[in-house]
Amino acid sequence: MKLENSHLIVKKAKNGKGLFSKKNFKRGEKIFTLKGKIITNAKFMEYPKKIRDNCFRFNGASYLSPEGKFGDFINHSCTPNCGIKKSKGKLFIESLKKIKPGEELVFDYSTILASDDFWKMKCNCGEKNCRKVIEQFKLLPINIQKKYLSLKTVPKYILKNYTI
Repeated sequence: MKLENSHLIVKKAKNGKGLFSKKNFKRGEKIFTLKGKIITNAKFMEYPKKIRDNCFRFNGASYLSPEGKFGDFINHSCTPNCGIKKSKGKLFIESLKKIKPGEELVFDYSTILASDDFWKMKCNCGEKNCRKVIEQFKLLPINIQKKYLSLKTVPKYILKNYTI
C-alpha cells in the first residue's frame, strides 16, 4: 500500500517506515489531522500489541487507532519537529519548527503518555539528547516538561492531575 498525498509520503526511515514532508511547513502550521477509529480504554486493551503501540491517547477515556493512515507512521524523536494538538474534537499534527521537503516528521511520544499509561519503550531516535527511554510525561526532566508546556503540546487529560 502506498500512502501519500501532495505534501506527505510514507517511506523507509531509520526505524522502519516513517512519515516525510514533501513541502515546506512553517512553525505552527497544521500538517494533518489524525484520523482513525476512536476506541474506549477497555477495548484498547483487547487490541493486539502491534496496533496498541500505534494508538494515540484521545482523552482520559479513549484512544484513536490510526490503522493504515498517516498517524500509523509518525515516529518518535527526543528532538521533535512536530507536536500533537487537539482542537474542536480532533487531534492533529502541528509543526514545532520549520520543516523542509524530505524531512521526517517526528514527535515526542512522551507528550501523550499520562500517569495512568504504562506503555514505555527503548528509544532509538539517535539524537544527541536522546533520553534512551520513552515513558510518561511526568517522568521527563523538568526543563523538557516546561518546554512542551510552553509549546502547548501537552493534552488536557495529562494536565488535569499534573503539577511541576
